[in-house]
Amino acid sequence: MRLLLPVTAVAGAVGAVTVCVVGLVGLVLVVAGVLVPVAAGWVQPRPAPPDLILGPGLWDALRPLLKIPEEKAGDRRKWLRLPDSLDAGNRVVLRLPAEWPGGEAGTKALDAIVTSRLPGDWDARWSRDESVPWVQWTRRAPEAPRPELPKMVEWYDTGDPYKIYVGETPEGAAFVHTHTATPHVGSSGETGSGKSTIAYMFLVAARLHGWLVTVIDPKRNSLREADGEAGVRIHVDVVECCMALAEYFTSMMAAEKWNSKKYEGRGGLDAPVPRLLIVEEWPSFKEFVAAWWKFIMKERGFPPVLVWIQLVLMQGRSSNHRVFFGTHQFSLEVFGSTLVRDQVGTKMVAGEVSPPSWVVAFGAGAPMVEYDETIPGRGAISLKGRRRKKVLPDGRVERAEEIQYAYITPRVAEWLQKAPPAPDWWTRGEMAPWITNADVARAHAAAAVAPFLPGGAVAGQRSSLTPDTDIDDELTGTHKPSSKPVPDMSGQGAVSGGTAPEDLVELAALVAEEGIEETRYTLRQACEIGIIRKTYGAARQFKSAWIGAGKEFPEGRTEKGATSYTREELEAVYGAPVTDSPEAD
Repeated sequence: MRLLLPVTAVAGAVGAVTVCVVGLVGLVLVVAGVLVPVAAGWVQPRPAPPDLILGPGLWDALRPLLKIPEEKAGDRRKWLRLPDSLDAGNRVVLRLPAEWPGGEAGTKALDAIVTSRLPGDWDARWSRDESVPWVQWTRRAPEAPRPELPKMVEWYDTGDPYKIYVGETPEGAAFVHTHTATPHVGSSGETGSGKSTIAYMFLVAARLHGWLVTVIDPKRNSLREADGEAGVRIHVDVVECCMALAEYFTSMMAAEKWNSKKYEGRGGLDAPVPRLLIVEEWPSFKEFVAAWWKFIMKERGFPPVLVWIQLVLMQGRSSNHRVFFGTHQFSLEVFGSTLVRDQVGTKMVAGEVSPPSWVVAFGAGAPMVEYDETIPGRGAISLKGRRRKKVLPDGRVERAEEIQYAYITPRVAEWLQKAPPAPDWWTRGEMAPWITNADVARAHAAAAVAPFLPGGAVAGQRSSLTPDTDIDDELTGTHKPSSKPVPDMSGQGAVSGGTAPEDLVELAALVAEEGIEETRYTLRQACEIGIIRKTYGAARQFKSAWIGAGKEFPEGRTEKGATSYTREELEAVYGAPVTDSPEAD
């Protein structure tokens, strides 16, 4: 009995300690069970919903605009509902009270509050046609990051002469389609930006499919990789360039006639071959022609050479005569009119571009595309048939894409070796064999081409379209003559070695047989295309002053209230070197 009390006391103490130890271990295990998963990231704490965080402040800003007194507001969740998360596609809904005045200013104010306080971009949808009007904002999905373009892309042939691969854009491979209503192509950029590299792609694509390529390059330093290759004529002398353009324009008109069933196969002539005209540095060529026309030829008025380009742009599609322009920009000053510039269906920019150049290329409403212009071959393009329809928040439409142009220069000669051989007439420097004397007469009546064709008055002794390859020294004069020279129809007499007068009679008979009539122009048309180098208003004043001075003005032909004149009639008045002629402007 005496031992019972000590034993009981010891047992109680041990039991208490055990209980404490067990309890402490249990507490440690519970705490570890909570903290360790959180610390290890196994358990993510649930964030507070947007309604709890953003709802009260958003409602306090909206309620005064909705004209809801605080005492009548009640539970804000009856008016404003926020989703559990603000992920893309989730919606914020606001009920509109009947007392709210609305209007453009009211909707803009509500929209500004909601979109400025919530993260991300939101699209609003308003409904006031139901018994309970409301507005809903939907979270817009963030735009996918633009893919990074490669810094070099190799060109390849598509197998289709009307589908030319030109490079890579964020939307994938870029192809220029030239079988559209406006098939011509233009490339703009500063000197050294890569316009020639772009031109090579179209030159090679044309030759691989048997097309013939005429290059106008008075600067004499472009497209060297194609110089001397079969099927390619590169003209550098101004007179040569004008002769080549005259032949190209006449070829286009003859091919157009051929394509009609009435003339197909007539006379056993060869069928027309598709052709490509590349005008390298179009603004420079215009200035060369203007200086040559004024100071060398001592002519007044507008050189017809530039009119041929405009007519080819407007009529060349159906006759398979395409044009590629290299230019510094697509301004009206360069192209002459909006009508002509719009015939260039695909516009490309290479390298660095100024805001004015961007506007005239892609339109005043087209935002500039940001790209690294220090990367060779980087630029922007507006593809015909693939214009982006994305409307930006400020209402402007994206019309251009960033592009890495394909690089072809090192392989140009290699590619051209795979092209079909050029016809013999092309190698000999002759005009297209589908051009007849009647076609020459028709083209001359329309645009005064005859003096510029081989053997003509302007062409002088040049009887061939073969490019002069000896550009650094004097002319060698070793070119073989072409077929029968074209007669001088400028009224200056036949040139040396040209056509005898009886040939003019023969052509006159052809003109009568074919029913060809010289093209006529109203005063307004003559001013627009440059036959008269005045504005329409100034031309009318000049006419009145001319008649008032007692001079005879051409009678012209009046049809349906409009009077038209031939080019010769107009030039006799507006382009005649008469010192005492009245000047109204």
